[in-house]
Amino acid sequence: MKLWSVVAILLVCSMLYGEQSKDVQKEELKKAMQSFASALELIQHGILYNKPWEMRKGAQLLDRSSKDFVERHGDALVYHMPDDPKFARSYAKYTALRIRDNIDKLSSSLGGPKDYSNTAAYYTHILNECVGCHQKIRQW
Repeated sequence: MKLWSVVAILLVCSMLYGEQSKDVQKEELKKAMQSFASALELIQHGILYNKPWEMRKGAQLLDRSSKDFVERHGDALVYHMPDDPKFARSYAKYTALRIRDNIDKLSSSLGGPKDYSNTAAYYTHILNECVGCHQKIRQW
């Protein structure tokens, strides 16, 4: 009788821990997304108000936030697409690669003359990748 009680308690505790870790993962994913939004906001503000230092700061923040994104948040992404978790990870991974490529292009475009049309185009590509991922993974 005591053995079954201990097993039941351990089972309940492990289930509660699993739910808690899901919540922690979702919260960390939310913080990462907020960091992306802040970076994109800095880039956009820099483009609109001719402030290359803000664009650089936003690109650096976006670069830091996007490094190893899928490795850090892949489990939380799966919760949005439980029917096909392999696709969710794969799609997010390739989206992150395309975003990082556009971050590099955006950063290099800031070193040239003050023609921000390329910078704005790379910003738009990054934003489109974000929206595309949300459409696929979160099924907007």
